[in-house]
Amino acid sequence: MQRLVAAWLIGAGTLTTATLAETPAGPRVAATANGQTIAASDGIRRALVAFDASRPDARRDLVGPAAAGAPAFVAFGYLTGDVVAAVCRAGDDWSLCTYRTAPDGPVDAGSPLQRIPIGTASGDSQRVDLAVSHARGWLAVTGLPAPLPPVLRAVVAGVRVGPLSDRGCPALAGDVIPVAAAVSPADELVLVLRAAPADAAPATGGDTIAFFDLGGRELLRLASGLEGIRGLEFGRGDHALWTTGTGPAGRSGLWRLDAALADGRQVIRPALVAPLESPRDLVCSSSRAIVVVHGGPAGRVAVIDPTVRAPRDNPGAEP
Repeated sequence: MQRLVAAWLIGAGTLTTATLAETPAGPRVAATANGQTIAASDGIRRALVAFDASRPDARRDLVGPAAAGAPAFVAFGYLTGDVVAAVCRAGDDWSLCTYRTAPDGPVDAGSPLQRIPIGTASGDSQRVDLAVSHARGWLAVTGLPAPLPPVLRAVVAGVRVGPLSDRGCPALAGDVIPVAAAVSPADELVLVLRAAPADAAPATGGDTIAFFDLGGRELLRLASGLEGIRGLEFGRGDHALWTTGTGPAGRSGLWRLDAALADGRQVIRPALVAPLESPRDLVCSSSRAIVVVHGGPAGRVAVIDPTVRAPRDNPGAEP
């Protein structure tokens, strides 16, 4: 248990923010292993676009745009610097597709390297996430609607993805649903879990953070102190745990989840670092750049430097 604490307990000190740039983008983002290239989804054009964290306004198409009626990109992640894996949805049909991107232009969305059928299910796609191990040896698809399994895992060998299966995946109780996923510095699968709604009403209550080993065994579960979490990422270098969601008094934005002790037990203390309207996904590009998608249906990209002290007239950030 101490190994897990050390893996995501960050040092003391105040982290503050500065917004560097904003530009239209879709609801999900991912980064290459070195963090230099960020990918985002363009739901209107059914495309994956890419940009550098230092120039989020200079975007280029990676995959697509696809024709009307083609599968939409729901969640994605990089397997290598030029190969991206994407969870795709066409109506109620789900699949996992991989694409080898090119530096001189977009690749055809209808011609993936692989297309792995997942199954058929209706329901919300906003909870679906894709996490890739740091060693690029496996990936996990989480948050699929029922009757599909809530977590699926596949072995990755180079650019080849094996069959998706729930073998060795966390055995989640029926009253919780995963809403976001990340991979810890120790290569564990980390899930944000939420109480499942009893009917069509939105789920309520706080979200929890749970760590699982490669065999699906739960190692640690803690209340996050937040609700409505949409993204989860470990920082580069310091391994701080970052998320987007809503905390006390309805404050929403980018949060740092600090490990602390209360009555001799480990707890999470969330700290609001950058207030943002309707925050969604995030990815850590470097120790000085966190890319956050926020805003309305079209969304915007904010590149936030957590090492820069926020202005004193910013009432939502740390002092």
